[in-house]
Amino acid sequence: MSRKKERKLKRIRNRGIWYKIIGGIVAKVVGIMILFLFVALAGLISLNTYLLESDRDMKSIVQITEQNWQNKDALVASLNDFKTHTPSIEKISFVNDDLVPLEIRPSEQTKGIAANNKNYLQRMLVTRKIARTQPHAQEIDMRAEILKSLLTLNFITLYKNTTMLQWANTDSFKVSQQIFYKTNIEGVNVCADYIYHITNFHANIFVFMTVFLLIVFLAAFVFEMCSIFSLIRDKKNINKIVYTDSVTGGNNKDYFLHYAAKAIAKNNNYVVAQIRLEKYRNYCTAYGLRQGENLLEEIYDFMLENLGKKELAAHLEKADFALLLKFESEEQLYERLKKMLDDINERQKKQHLLFSAGICKINSKADDITFLVTAAGLALSKNDETRSSIVWFNQEMKEEQVWERRIEDDMEAAIINHEFQVYLQPKYSTKKEELSAAEALVRWVHPVLGFISPGKFIPFFEENGFITHLDDYMLTEIAKLQAKWLSEGKKLIPISVNVSRAHFSYENLAEHICEIIDKYKVPHEFIELELTESAFFDDKATLLKTVLKLKDYGFKVSMDDFGAGYSSLNSLKELPLDIIKLDAEFFRGIEDVKRANTIVGETIALAKKLGMAIVAEGIETREQVEFLAKQDCDLIQGFYFSKPLPVDEFIQKAWS
Repeated sequence: MSRKKERKLKRIRNRGIWYKIIGGIVAKVVGIMILFLFVALAGLISLNTYLLESDRDMKSIVQITEQNWQNKDALVASLNDFKTHTPSIEKISFVNDDLVPLEIRPSEQTKGIAANNKNYLQRMLVTRKIARTQPHAQEIDMRAEILKSLLTLNFITLYKNTTMLQWANTDSFKVSQQIFYKTNIEGVNVCADYIYHITNFHANIFVFMTVFLLIVFLAAFVFEMCSIFSLIRDKKNINKIVYTDSVTGGNNKDYFLHYAAKAIAKNNNYVVAQIRLEKYRNYCTAYGLRQGENLLEEIYDFMLENLGKKELAAHLEKADFALLLKFESEEQLYERLKKMLDDINERQKKQHLLFSAGICKINSKADDITFLVTAAGLALSKNDETRSSIVWFNQEMKEEQVWERRIEDDMEAAIINHEFQVYLQPKYSTKKEELSAAEALVRWVHPVLGFISPGKFIPFFEENGFITHLDDYMLTEIAKLQAKWLSEGKKLIPISVNVSRAHFSYENLAEHICEIIDKYKVPHEFIELELTESAFFDDKATLLKTVLKLKDYGFKVSMDDFGAGYSSLNSLKELPLDIIKLDAEFFRGIEDVKRANTIVGETIALAKKLGMAIVAEGIETREQVEFLAKQDCDLIQGFYFSKPLPVDEFIQKAWS
């Protein structure tokens, strides 16, 4: 899975619904508050209008009273006229400062006029009285008729029905209000009784609007609840999709990582086990991919059946499964896993299945589940694929993994920074015992890790494919050296360079090597290309074609470690080699020296008959040198003459 897809799935998996639920509720509450705010604002505007009108009316009454207080008839006539033009005022009366009603006595009240007192609005008292009569049968019938007309959209009947109109204009509520204003006449205050009539029509409109708003709010509530339930359902569906394995139909890696992390956070008394069905590809080749996937599904279902409470199982990829198992002891867990795998084999009586397992113990609740799965997989990779086995992860495996990661991170920079250093091991002729050729070897001097043995990084580079870049680097460095020595007038000697097995699978390898060497104008006969016998087991046709091209270009081709494999004689028959190098194992730890020497002698004789030169490597004693000289071996390479040397030391030995 790509990192982009993994991040996307993680966002989907972690996408919560509570923020949507809370957001929806908050949005609805805010909407209702805004609606009520508008209603309240409209009410305030109406109230303000009413207050302004009533204030204007009362000021007019006060003014009429002050102007006509001494003339009773004029006062009464003016007030009656004012009341006629103001239907909301039912009665106008006068009270003293103690709100006791006053009789109009002009002759006694004229002395109290305070003409200069402009602030006459000093006290206002408001009282409300609401009266409501019980609806009678006719009113109930009218409501039903109106509702029926509205539901059937029969507005013409509603308009023409006089009874309905009369009923609608009938008072349903009466709201009374008394307002008191002080006049400039001492001890005289004006009191106005306001009466507001609310008809049946207005009352029912209010009821209908209230019911309508309640229905709207109820509908909004139901809609919001449906949205919440829909979000919950969608969340479950998304989780199901994200956490479902497409092969087994069960839990996948994402499910395991998520829920195993939760389980570990509560209790660390678990182990993570990774189980692999070995040779799954062979099974699919024999029985088909569909049957292979069915087998994986059966294995997964069986694992689920054997899980305890709060234990987990998931299919990771290919034929790998992950288990989160409770831990009691190593012996108990070993027996449990062994029995589980044996029982799976019992179910598959027709086919014998081979399983391997890697186990990582959880030490802390804070352990990272991703690392635990990786660690179990690393232990799994240490299994022997030829038999069922269970391997526990240990610290050495982790250190090895960290080291390999460090090497892989630094290998490209090592090429650029020339951390790979060229060493040359001399090859001596057996007759004259003089330096006649050399083999180029690589050493890595890491700026932090220091000297790294080729035996540690070469196999790793062969696994990850970087070995081809190292081949090109060594060819380039040797070509530079040869060109430099040629320009200095030194007599060149052939130098052999190892070309990896992976490189010989390239169809254009010969042209590629020519391009590197020709850049420095080095004669091809001074560059020898070594291949290992293991390359013979790959594409033989491509290998033979490449060897023939290299010979046509003037390069010498040799086989390194001859005799270390199982098809040496067959490779001699198939490949037109120039040189073979006898493996050092021919000369180490030999009990029957006579028998070994016979084999070496006959091998040298056979190679000579095929027109090949012989190089013996790993030579460490004088007796070996003398024996090889008698057998007509061409060159000797080993610690007897010289160990691999840095370039400067080799120059001193070669041309001193």
